[in-house]
Amino acid sequence: MLDQNPLDIPEVTAHVASYLCDTDLASCVRVSKSWRDMFLSHRWRDVTRSRMPSRGFFIFGPGQKALHKHRHFVRDLSLDGFFSDRHMCSHPNLRRLRINHECIDMDSKETFNWDLTEKVPLLDSLSLDNFDMDKRSCQRLLEHPHLRNLVLQRVKIMPNAESEFWGACKNLETLSMYNVWFEGSYPPIPTDAVFDRMRTLIMNNVSGVLQSKQLTMVLRCPRLEVFDLTILTFRVGMMIRHPILQDRWSQLDNFNIPWIPQDEEWASILERIGDCVEKYTCLHLNCGTFGPRTLKALDSHLHSLVDLSFTYGDSSLILDVLCSCPTLEILHVPGIFASEITESRPWVCHQLRELKIRILVRETEQDLQPFVFERLSTLVRLTRLDMSYSCRDSSANGVLEFRLDCGLGQLASLQELRTVGFYHGSKVKRSQRLKMKDVEWMIDSWKNLKGIYGHLNRDPEVETQLKDLLKYHGIVHDEYMKRGQVRLHLIE
Repeated sequence: MLDQNPLDIPEVTAHVASYLCDTDLASCVRVSKSWRDMFLSHRWRDVTRSRMPSRGFFIFGPGQKALHKHRHFVRDLSLDGFFSDRHMCSHPNLRRLRINHECIDMDSKETFNWDLTEKVPLLDSLSLDNFDMDKRSCQRLLEHPHLRNLVLQRVKIMPNAESEFWGACKNLETLSMYNVWFEGSYPPIPTDAVFDRMRTLIMNNVSGVLQSKQLTMVLRCPRLEVFDLTILTFRVGMMIRHPILQDRWSQLDNFNIPWIPQDEEWASILERIGDCVEKYTCLHLNCGTFGPRTLKALDSHLHSLVDLSFTYGDSSLILDVLCSCPTLEILHVPGIFASEITESRPWVCHQLRELKIRILVRETEQDLQPFVFERLSTLVRLTRLDMSYSCRDSSANGVLEFRLDCGLGQLASLQELRTVGFYHGSKVKRSQRLKMKDVEWMIDSWKNLKGIYGHLNRDPEVETQLKDLLKYHGIVHDEYMKRGQVRLHLIE
């Protein structure tokens, strides 16, 4: 039996091509006729063209003739700059189209009037940037039978076109609006409009639509799962009293809060939601204050939380979470002192995979570091440990030192650990003072270690030696560990 070339298997070729850039794909196409047949479709799957009038109509990307020749391969097309309908050839298999329009006259925008129904019959996703939309523009969207995802950025909906716009959105599954203006004086959302298919709705700085009507969109989308509403001047009381907290918010997986609530406001929101939510598993409160009332509102959910994050809260509340949430897998919280850890009850969150916390060590608490490491050693499933300080953290006194003579050896139980972070900023009195034996121990003990983030030693010569050692073993070293987005998640 002859061995088959793996590249003859379409799934293998597609997997290999997913790791190659445009230049590499172009090189593969030139290798041989067989390679051309295998990689040509991937070379033309994703195409970007730029035509900037500010640069003398310089064109970046494939020419019109080459694009027309391979148009049946194109699945994703981006047009940046000054393009019009006549620059758009027929693409029978195109699924996603993004048009970022640049006007020659910056005082006026072009009205979107492209006829896409015949040229891109299978279009699923459309993104428009820097256009005006009138009645005819919205009707063109409605004419396209397969359109399910629409993204609008810097778009103005012209007067008397609101009804047509919302009518065109009735079949959408995703609607994302960023800096969109409704210019008309009529009610922008028809009272009988229902969006049966809508699952994701993003309304980021949408002008011309009352705040209450933007919130009411949740009630008009019975299948909505993600709702991101950002308004610069939002009335907290209106949000707390709005019926979405009773009727729909319980089914949302993701809700972005547009203001900074305090403890009582968070508690009011969570209490209202709690009446219709059986349990929370994921809760991100990365703005405002996580206080006693908020914790009390979550009391019945502490045994079901899997992912919890808050930016501002007392250390006593952090300890209550560590000692009361056995199902936690991800926890991002502010700092606590080493002495408070020693005085707390045993931690029960032994399922933690990701922990971001600042452990503060005063000058008089240096002898408590082994006990802190002992507590951390119980979190045997940890894959990510981040103890970084903000460079603006004025409360920072000292740091937990990752050294063998401070108790680091107790963390040998963390066999799944992959990333460690301890960036401390300029205001912290004592930074890491790692020695060669400490880093060698980490490499030998944490077999899955992929990255260390933060200053290793104040001495530049020692720092360089430690970096070289990490590089030799294929371990990434950088100053900062990347942070995630700030969101409130409510998952039932």
